[in-house]
Amino acid sequence: MANEFTQLPLTDVVLVQLVTKELSPKTLSFQTSDEIKTEEVIKEGEAKELIIKNQLIAKKEVPDLMLGYDLTFKDNVMSPEVMQVAQGGTIEYDPETRKFKKYEPPAIGTKPNLTAFDTIVYSEIVGDDGATGEYAKFTFPNCKGGNVPVNLKDGEYYSNEYKVKSRPAIGQKPYTLEIVDVLPSGVRAFGYDFYEEVEPLKTEKKK
Repeated sequence: MANEFTQLPLTDVVLVQLVTKELSPKTLSFQTSDEIKTEEVIKEGEAKELIIKNQLIAKKEVPDLMLGYDLTFKDNVMSPEVMQVAQGGTIEYDPETRKFKKYEPPAIGTKPNLTAFDTIVYSEIVGDDGATGEYAKFTFPNCKGGNVPVNLKDGEYYSNEYKVKSRPAIGQKPYTLEIVDVLPSGVRAFGYDFYEEVEPLKTEKKK
């Protein structure tokens, strides 16, 4: 039909991945985020007007310039590895058990050497009878993080709020949206290897 168009009912932040852009890329996958917000970053254009003797002769509109997106996402557990990607710093592990021991953010007065990364967000596509087996995959390229505040409160679980700037290169798309029926395998909410290589895992579509 001529008037048909795509409508995707989306629900939940199923999975977030940070894929670092370096010689040996790392993929940090976590399912503990429950909210992602985006805000366009735009340089507003200005109207150029030709006014002669208080009379408007001509006007030319300069279009707005899209620069990228500011992302805010919440993670409901503390992850030193995610904090390190977001704001830099160093992590110390136990040499025998390889368990986390210590994290230190960049020193005051120094310029942090932030690692660029792509932010990938999966959200579930549902239908009138529940899950469809498909996911909307959003990819925001060329991201960099910033300082991560630490907040603690009695009776409440800890959570971090990360602010990320996605600034694509000239000619690069501000984000991509694709429909997939696979999720990365080997991803668990807790206790997993953050730097584990992920392989596709087929999920059965609902018939």
